[in-house]
Amino acid sequence: MGGTTHPALKPRTLPAPSDQGAATMPTRPARPPRRLDLTALYDLHYHHYLRYAELLLRRADARHAVDDAFDTLAETWQQILSTSSPAACAWQAVRDRVRALADPARLRPTAHLDPKLQDALLLHTVLNLSAGVIADLTGVEAANVHVHLRALTSPPSPLF
Repeated sequence: MGGTTHPALKPRTLPAPSDQGAATMPTRPARPPRRLDLTALYDLHYHHYLRYAELLLRRADARHAVDDAFDTLAETWQQILSTSSPAACAWQAVRDRVRALADPARLRPTAHLDPKLQDALLLHTVLNLSAGVIADLTGVEAANVHVHLRALTSPPSPLF
């Protein structure tokens, strides 16, 4: 044991640069690197975005849908940062991408609801998220989330 180091831990010496026999650079990753603030938002809410997507899509498709939504966000992130709620923009991108891929039959039970009520129903009732978490995730004020949740449980008001 004395004096030996695992080969992976030994420092490597790199060959001097030359035109002949130069190593090729690794290919660029399929996804461009994201800005740190966009990555932070992704990391913060990824678990909830994925759980939402998995309600409506197969697991592999759900992962791709969330990642595709964030790739789209990355293209206009500078403009999104100037909006009142980048989190709302991110939620809308994820929601739109997931719903574009979802089987319409999976959406049928909530089709009669306004999109914000659909979100409240799925996120609170099905995924068991609190109003505060829903507000953070969707970029909606917590008071509005409570209004949406109340609207789901209140009987319709009479017309007269």
